Amino acid sequence: MSLVDKDARHGAKSDKKKFTGYKVNSIMSEDGFIKNINATPGNSYDGDILIPLIDEMIEHGFNASEVVGDTAYGEVDNRNKLLLKGITVIAPFKKETNKGVFPQSKFTIEEHGVTCPAGCRTMVWNHNKKIETITFYFNKNDCGNCKLKEKCTVQKRRTITISQHYELLKIAREYNKTDHFKEDMKQRAHIEPKQGEMKRYHGLVRAKYWGLPKMNIQATMSAIVVNVKRFITMNSCGYQLAS
Repeated sequence: MSLVDKDARHGAKSDKKKFTGYKVNSIMSEDGFIKNINATPGNSYDGDILIPLIDEMIEHGFNASEVVGDTAYGEVDNRNKLLLKGITVIAPFKKETNKGVFPQSKFTIEEHGVTCPAGCRTMVWNHNKKIETITFYFNKNDCGNCKLKEKCTVQKRRTITISQHYELLKIAREYNKTDHFKEDMKQRAHIEPKQGEMKRYHGLVRAKYWGLPKMNIQATMSAIVVNVKRFITMNSCGYQLAS
């Protein structure tokens, strides 16, 4: 993407807002301190950054029982891997988009079977171990004779693919309906102003150097500055920090 910076990549914050350069992902504690920060090429996917950030924190003696993030960080692979470390991921789910056909939420999904909106049930499934998914296949005759077919699928039969960690996702979706989840997401909102502070006032609006290693140094320096500011603010307000 750049003749002088081989690590820079095209990225996008939205369909209309695109850039060339880097992204910065960070983890902030409840008391407002940046615990870890990492720069990645602009085309990197946010969900892929969470595990390395957490692992690096754990290596340095930090720990947590919960991590609150946006949708990308809540991918099932992240949820499962962090749960094995004793950490629960709290994040929204992507909205279902099935282009006019019945979304997956209209189906009753059980451990060994799926029932469709018309009441047909299937226990025919295939487990893809490589990508950790389970696909259920409905009977072609049932789908072909179904009055709801036009609202369900344009194929000869409907299939439903779920993660093999579906039960974990089911529990998370139920939690996301609670008031506790709403309170958790209020905490999540606090990191955006911190990211904005580093961007507007401490240099992260533009990469000052070429290459990912130097970009990570720049991001770390910005994090140190806002942490020092936070430390001074807490002391001036009469807070006592534990040693």
